[in-house]
Amino acid sequence: MSSLGNIKNCEKCVKRYTYLEYKWCKPCQINNLKNNFTNWTSGNEKIDNLIQGMQLKINYPKNIILEWIPYIQFSNINEIKKSDSATVYSAIWNNGPLNYDDSNKYEYIRSQYTKVNLKCLHNSQNITDEFLDEVESYLIDHNRYYNNNKIYGISQDSDTNNFIIVFLNGYYCEKCGKKYTNIKYKWCKPCQINNLKNNFTIWTSGNKKIDNLIQETQLKIDHPYKMGLEWIPYNQFSNINEIKKIDSTTVYSAIWKDGPLNYDSNKYEYIRSQNTKVNLKCLHNSQNIINEFLNEVESCLINHNRYNNNKIYGISQDSDTNNFIIVFLNGYYCEKCGKKYTNIRYKWCEPCQINNLKNNFTIWTSGNKKIDNLIQEMQLKIDHPCKIVLEWIPYNQFSNINEIKKNDSTTVHSAMWKDGPLNYDSNKYEYIRSQNTKVYLKCLHNSQNMINEFLNEVESYLISNDDDDDDDDDKIYGISQDSDTNNFIIVFLLNEYCEKCGEKYTNIECKWCKPCQINNLKNNFTSWTSGNENIDNLIQEMQLKIDSYKDIIFEWIPFSQFNIIKEIGKGGITTVYLAIWKDGPLYYSNNKYRYTRKYQNKEITLKFLHNSQNITNELLNKYCDYGISQDPDTNNFIVVSSNNKYCEKCGKEYEYASNWCKPCQINNLKNNFTNWTSGNEKIDNLIQGMQLKINYSWDIVLEWIPYNQLSNINEIKNSDFVIYYSAIWKVGPLNFDSSNKYKYTRSQNTKVDLKCLHNSQNITNEFLDEVKSYLINGKIYGISQDPDTNNFVIVFLNEYCENCGVKYTNIEYKWCKLCQINYLKDNLTKWTSGNENIDNLIQEMQLKIDSYEDIIFEWIPFSQFNIIKEIGKGGFATVYLAIWDDGPLYYSNNKYRYTRKYQSKEIALKFLHNSQNITSEFLNEVKKYSIIFDTDDFYQNDNIIKIYGISQNPDTKDYIMVLDYAEGDLLFGVIKGLKAIHQKHLVHCDFHAGNILLNTNYIYDVRFHTYIFISDMGLCKEVHDVNQSNIYGVIPYVAPEVLKGKPYTQAADIYSFGMIMYFIATGGQPFANCAHDEILVLNICDGIRPEIKEPVAPKCYIDLMKRCWDPNPDNRPKATECYELINSFRHARFSEAEKYRRLNISSSKKNRQSTHAQAIYTSRLLNPFTKNLPRYDNIDNNSIEVTDFTKLTDE
Repeated sequence: MSSLGNIKNCEKCVKRYTYLEYKWCKPCQINNLKNNFTNWTSGNEKIDNLIQGMQLKINYPKNIILEWIPYIQFSNINEIKKSDSATVYSAIWNNGPLNYDDSNKYEYIRSQYTKVNLKCLHNSQNITDEFLDEVESYLIDHNRYYNNNKIYGISQDSDTNNFIIVFLNGYYCEKCGKKYTNIKYKWCKPCQINNLKNNFTIWTSGNKKIDNLIQETQLKIDHPYKMGLEWIPYNQFSNINEIKKIDSTTVYSAIWKDGPLNYDSNKYEYIRSQNTKVNLKCLHNSQNIINEFLNEVESCLINHNRYNNNKIYGISQDSDTNNFIIVFLNGYYCEKCGKKYTNIRYKWCEPCQINNLKNNFTIWTSGNKKIDNLIQEMQLKIDHPCKIVLEWIPYNQFSNINEIKKNDSTTVHSAMWKDGPLNYDSNKYEYIRSQNTKVYLKCLHNSQNMINEFLNEVESYLISNDDDDDDDDDKIYGISQDSDTNNFIIVFLLNEYCEKCGEKYTNIECKWCKPCQINNLKNNFTSWTSGNENIDNLIQEMQLKIDSYKDIIFEWIPFSQFNIIKEIGKGGITTVYLAIWKDGPLYYSNNKYRYTRKYQNKEITLKFLHNSQNITNELLNKYCDYGISQDPDTNNFIVVSSNNKYCEKCGKEYEYASNWCKPCQINNLKNNFTNWTSGNEKIDNLIQGMQLKINYSWDIVLEWIPYNQLSNINEIKNSDFVIYYSAIWKVGPLNFDSSNKYKYTRSQNTKVDLKCLHNSQNITNEFLDEVKSYLINGKIYGISQDPDTNNFVIVFLNEYCENCGVKYTNIEYKWCKLCQINYLKDNLTKWTSGNENIDNLIQEMQLKIDSYEDIIFEWIPFSQFNIIKEIGKGGFATVYLAIWDDGPLYYSNNKYRYTRKYQSKEIALKFLHNSQNITSEFLNEVKKYSIIFDTDDFYQNDNIIKIYGISQNPDTKDYIMVLDYAEGDLLFGVIKGLKAIHQKHLVHCDFHAGNILLNTNYIYDVRFHTYIFISDMGLCKEVHDVNQSNIYGVIPYVAPEVLKGKPYTQAADIYSFGMIMYFIATGGQPFANCAHDEILVLNICDGIRPEIKEPVAPKCYIDLMKRCWDPNPDNRPKATECYELINSFRHARFSEAEKYRRLNISSSKKNRQSTHAQAIYTSRLLNPFTKNLPRYDNIDNNSIEVTDFTKLTDE
C-alpha cells in the first residue's frame, strides 16, 4: 500500500478527496451542512427547504454556499432604487459570506464586512411560487457562472417582514438600481448613455452634421471597452509634427494632452490616458466639403467597429485653417511614408517594406540571374508581416552541418544558420534575425547544370509558402550554394523533418516520426522476452501497429512492477485484481518529443488468465490493453488494463465508458427487493420487472415511492376519474453520476406530477396497462399510494401546467399556450394605445401566439426609445435606428416565464407619415409581417423582418412600427427571404434594393455581417390575388410584363432579384445614369438591361443574373433554384464579386454621386410612364402605400 503515497484521502472519512488540490471532500462538507440545519431557520418551511436543497448541491470548493442571513447582520443600508415591486439597497454584511481557503487552512472562513446588494420584494411576507421562482432564476445563473450573478442568500426585513435576496455587490447599478449591463466590470449602459447625453450641451464642433455623427456613435456604445467618438479641441494637441502631405490631406503625429477615455476595470470608471500619442489626418478644405469629410470618417468607423486596433478617437478642427481633422490611434499611419499601415496591428507598411527590400537588391547576389529574379520576385510579393522573406543565404552562414539522408538525386543535411531568418517583432515593429536557427538543407546534385529543374522544385515549395499564412513549419527560407560542389541548396525550417531519417514528421506539431518509432521498437525486440514465442509475436505485432503518438505502446511487463491492492472479481477462467504499476505505461511527451513514463504508480487492473501457461491465439486476441505479464508462481499469463475498464465489484468488463456495470446494478436492485413493498403483489412484480430491464446508465429506475416522501402537494386538475397534483419528491429520483462518483445518487427536492386514479385500491389490468403505456415514453418515476384514500398514484416527470392542469404545450420549456393567452387577456386592461383599432390589432396579434418562440406583439410607449439616426426615407415613411430601453419580451427557458433579457436592444422604427388616422392599409401591412411569423420555419432565420409592436410619435401623432434590426449575409439573406415569401404562396410586389433593411455603413463589405432583412410587406399579396390597375415600384426593378399591365407574379419578383444581384455586384444602382421616365420604360420592355462593363463577378453569377432578367417570365428560375445555386457557391465562386466591390468602394461612391437627377429609387405610381405601352390585363385593384426602407442613393 505504500505505493499509494500519491493518493490523498480525507482525514475525516478516509475517502479520497473530491478535489485533491483543494483537499476538499464533498461528502464531509455535505454532512457539515446537514448537521448545521438545526442551528438556523428562516421561520418558513419553503425557504428552509430551498436553502437546504441548494446547500446539498455544492459540487466544488468555489461554489457559493447559499445561506439564511439574519437581518441584524446588515449595516450601512442605503436605498439605491425603488419600484412598484421591489426596493434595491446597498449594505455591509458584517460577518460576510463563506469562502473556501484553498491556500493554507483548507476550510471555510468568512469574509467579514462584505459589501452586498439587497433586493427587498414588496409584500413578500407570504411566500409565493413567484418569489421562489425569482430566487431560483438567480440560482440557475449562479450555478452556471461561478463568479458572475452571485446570490449569497435570503434574509427578511424585521420591520416589514418582506423577504430579501442578498447579492454580490455590483449586481445592481448604485445610480439607477438596474442590473448592470456588464456585471464583471460593473458597467451600466443606460447610465453611461445618460452621462453622454447630459454632456452633449457642454461641447460642440460648430457643425450640426459633425455633432450628430459624434453623438450617434456615443449612443451606440454597448461595452465598457467600446467608446464613441469625441469632439477634441485643437488646443489639446502638442508636439505636432508633419509625417506626410499629399494633394488632399496632411498627416501629423501629435500628443493629445488629456488623452482618450478608457474604462478602468479596477476603479469601475472612465479615466483619461494623458499624453497619448495620436495621428492627425487633416483633410484640406474640408470645412467646405462636409459630406465628403463625413464619408471619410464613416469609412474609418467601419474598420474601427470591426477591429479594436484600428481606433479612431474623434474629430477636431485646425484653428488656423478651419480644416477638419480625424484623430487616430498612433500607429494608424506609417511615420516613414505617411500612408495608412497595411497591417495596423503590427504597424507594418507594405510599400515601405517593399522599398527596403528593393534597396537591398544591390548588396546580394546568387551569381545566377534566374535565381536572383526568383528571390526578388518573391520578396516583392510579401503582403503580411508574418510571411517568410525568401533570401539568398551564403553557404558560410551554416555550421554544424550533418548528413541525414542521401540518394541518387539529393543529399539532406541538418545545420545551424548562424544569423538566422528574418522575423517580424510585433513589439519592436521591425524585422530582427533569429540567430542560430536549426535548418534543413536539401542539396540537389548537379543542380548548377539543371537550373530550370531546380527552380521548378523551389517553386513547388513556394506554393506552400503562399497557401498557408499561419503555418511556417513547411516553409522555405531561402536558397544557398555549396561552395565545394556548386550544387544549389533549398533551405527549410527543420521543424517539419525528422533529424534522424530526414523524412517529414508523421505528426509535425509533436515531432513524432512513425518510421523511426517503428525502428526503435524493432531494435528493442532483443531487450525483452516473455519466454513464450506466441506472446512475443503478439506484443511485437501490436507495437508495430502504432499509427499515432497517442497510441498505447503495448508491452511485456515484468510481474515485479506490480503492487497488488485487492481482488475485485473472480470468474471461471479469470481473476481480476486492482493493482499499482510502479513505472507506469509509456506516453509520448509533446514537450520532450520522446516517450516517457510520466504516470508512475498508476492504478491498473490485472486480469489473471487461469491455466494459461499454454497460451492460445484466441485467448490473446480477446484481451489486449497496456500489455501482458506473467505470475511467477503459477505461470499464468496476465492482461494489464486501465483501471476504469473493469468493474471493481465483479471484475467484468464495463459495457459502456460510464463505469456502469449492468450485472452489478441488476444484483443491487434484486438485493433491494426485500427493503420495500407496495403491499400489492401485482404492483411489486411490475416495478421489479421494470427494474430488471434497465440497459443503460441513463435509464430511469422505476420505484415504489412512499407517499410521505411527497410534499407541497397541490391539486392542479380534477376530473371524474383522476386528480392531477404537483408535488416535491423530497428524496428524488435515482440518477447515475457518470462524471465523478460512478454510482447512483438522488436528485433531492425534484418537482413531479402525481396522477391519482380514483377507486384504484383494487388493482386492475387497466391500471397496469396505463402504467405500462407511460413506461414506453420513459417519463414515469414510479408508483405511490395515498394513505387516506388508498388510491394508487403514478409519479411523473413534471409535465403538467400547475396553473391549469393541462399538459404543457412545450414540456421541455414548461410553456403552456392556454395560460399564456389567458395571461395576455387579463393584461389587456393594463395598457391602451388610445385607439380602438390599434388596441384590437395588438390584442388579435397577441392571441395568435402558438409557440414559446413567438414574439409578444406590444403597444410600446415612445419614451422607451432612444433615437440614434435616420437610416432610410421614402415617400410614405422614415426609418430610424434606435435603442429600446427595456427590450422585447422573450420566454426564458430557464426561468420558465417571459422576461426582457435583451435590454437596450437595437431596433428599427418605421415612422409612417400622416398616419394619425388609422387605415385598413396600415393594419393590413402589420398583419402581413405577422403572417410570416405564424410558423416556426419563418420565425428564426428566413430574413423576413420581425415586428415587435406599435408605438406613436407624441409630437406628430404618427404611428410607428417597431421592427427588428439584425445581421445576415447580403445576397444569401435576400434570396433566403424571397424564397420564404414564395413558399407561402405570396408575391412581394415591390422588391427593390430600397426594401432591403441594412446599415449602410456596412454595405460595401458583406463579409462582416451586413445588417439585412426584407421589409415593406404592405404590397405582399397571395399569388391568386395580385391583379391591380395601378403599378407601383421603382422602374429599373419592375419586370417588363408588369410595366405592360400584367399582374405581379413570383417571376416578377425574380426579375427584381436579378436587379438586386446587379446592385450587389457593382455597388451601383441599375440605370443610374439616365432619367427614370417613359423612355426607360420603353427600353426595358424592348429588352434593354444594365450594362456590365467590367468582369465584376464570376460567370456563374452573371449567368444567373441574366436568367433572372429574361424577358419571358417562364424562363426565369424559381426562388428555390436561385437559393440552392447561391448557397452552393456563395463562399467560393462569389468571392470574386465581393473582392471587386471591396476594391472599388471609391468608384462606387463616385457613381452614386453622379446619379442622374431624374433617377428615382423610391416607390411611386408608375402609370403615367406606362400609359402608351400596349395593355394586357387591366383589372382594377386598390393600391397600398409602400415605404422604401433604406435610402441607397445620396440625397
